[in-house]
Amino acid sequence: MTDGPVQSPDAPRRRVRLSDPFRWVIENPGKVDLIVFGGAAVMVLLFALTTRSYGWWTLFSVPMVAAGALCRIRPLPGVIVIGAIAVLHVLVNVPVVLGDAMTFYAMFCAVAYGRPLVHGIGIAAGMLGVLVQAAYWSVQSLRSEYGGALEALASFVGLTVVGTITIVAVWALANLQRARMRQLALTRERAEQAVREREQRTALAVADERARIAREMHDVVAHSLSVIIAQADGGRFVASQKPEKAAEVLGTIGETGRAALADMRSLLGVLRQEDETSFGPQPGPEMLPELVKRVHAAGLAVDLEMDDSLEDLPQALGLSVFRLVQEALTNVLKHAGPGSSAAVRIRRDPQQLLIEVLDDGQGTDPASDGQGHGLTGMRERMAVFGGTLQAGPLPSRGFRVRASVPLTGTLAPQVDRSAHPPSPAHHLRGETR
Repeated sequence: MTDGPVQSPDAPRRRVRLSDPFRWVIENPGKVDLIVFGGAAVMVLLFALTTRSYGWWTLFSVPMVAAGALCRIRPLPGVIVIGAIAVLHVLVNVPVVLGDAMTFYAMFCAVAYGRPLVHGIGIAAGMLGVLVQAAYWSVQSLRSEYGGALEALASFVGLTVVGTITIVAVWALANLQRARMRQLALTRERAEQAVREREQRTALAVADERARIAREMHDVVAHSLSVIIAQADGGRFVASQKPEKAAEVLGTIGETGRAALADMRSLLGVLRQEDETSFGPQPGPEMLPELVKRVHAAGLAVDLEMDDSLEDLPQALGLSVFRLVQEALTNVLKHAGPGSSAAVRIRRDPQQLLIEVLDDGQGTDPASDGQGHGLTGMRERMAVFGGTLQAGPLPSRGFRVRASVPLTGTLAPQVDRSAHPPSPAHHLRGETR
């Protein structure tokens, strides 16, 4: 804590507006006090000069009034200057001057705005001033021809009691001001903390949204480009051997590119926050057969088996299931090697949802640098729903991606297997090349 008014050290500096003078007065105590007490000191000096009443009282009062400009922003120097001058003028046999009123203001500022040490020094200086004044008038009573020891004792006790009561009253008012300043500082700090927390929550939400969009972009671009590259590579051979099939290959490339472009436009629309952006339906498990057909058109035989009871899955979970299968099949296209095939199995029971994608390729691609984000994205998608993901090469040949998601009460209601017999699993077998 500084010697000045109690305030939050992290309080931002506000811009001063000429249309808001009261705020400027509150936020600039040093400048206000300099204007007020500096002007008051000048007025006292001009009064003494114009009335020709200047003397010792002017010499001491003007600097004491001017020193009041230090009391709020620098309580300790203000107390020292005013207290020293107050004692000095008594020592030169000038008992009371106009500037003595500033001793109470200096003590008030020391208690209200100073540190505990300055607080104590202010009270001690006030009591010293009371004792000095009481002692001075007691001595004067002893020297007076009409006084004596009894009058001196009465003067000393009376002035000490009155001075002490005055100091206690000033101390009480100063403590009320100190409590008010602390309350204002606490309120300001809480408001600033609330703003910081709101900004942090906003930043976290933005980071989460960016991470989600990054995963979507990765899934869309990686899958679509893998299909297009595979079609283009196969198209060269088809064009040389069976030119009539080239149009079919080019059609698949066009459809894949248009679908990827539509998905990218939707994602970019989110980034640009355009109200007029048109968002198409999010893919889900019902679009997996179409995904398998596209992958098959790229040259990969895929066997799809899934329960028919996936329609009531929440949209977010359905999208994650689709993206997981899409990413897994994209990895098969890129890394499994020629002549490979894949199998997708999706099973649902009352406790969990199981997704499994296997292939009979070469396992881990030796040409891969392992720096991709596909498996990381899949693992994050499952973690959102409390699920787990296992991925790795099989003991003999191939690679497996296996995900498990618990179906808790926060998801869609489960199908009552006892009331409705299980329907046959949806089975789609992609034709081999």
